[in-house]
Amino acid sequence: MKLQQAYISEAVAIGNWQIIGYKGPGEEKNHGIASGGAKSETTNFTYEDAASVFTDNTVALATGITAGWGASNKANLNDCTAGKNWTIDVAKATGSEGDATFTATVSTASDCTSLTPNFNKIGK
Repeated sequence: MKLQQAYISEAVAIGNWQIIGYKGPGEEKNHGIASGGAKSETTNFTYEDAASVFTDNTVALATGITAGWGASNKANLNDCTAGKNWTIDVAKATGSEGDATFTATVSTASDCTSLTPNFNKIGK
């Protein structure tokens, strides 16, 4: 999120992984294009930016972005069912030009919180 915040401070826009210089964990599976779609994966997880929401690598900060970063577990992990269970949304901070809020969410549809109990504190 530090890379994203630095880009937002400079450009007053949200950047995709490619433009902010972020590389997801593990092996890069898709470098992404100007509209997004970067993806990487490890043995147990797939990580991705928000595909197809960017125009020329950015989204207006005022527009915000849902699931600008997401992680999916490939298989069930105890009671945490396979799927996109971790996301981070980015929105314009109220009353502050060039600043953003980051909201980290763990899916409540399956029991993944026990695996990452502090994930929702990211960006706080």
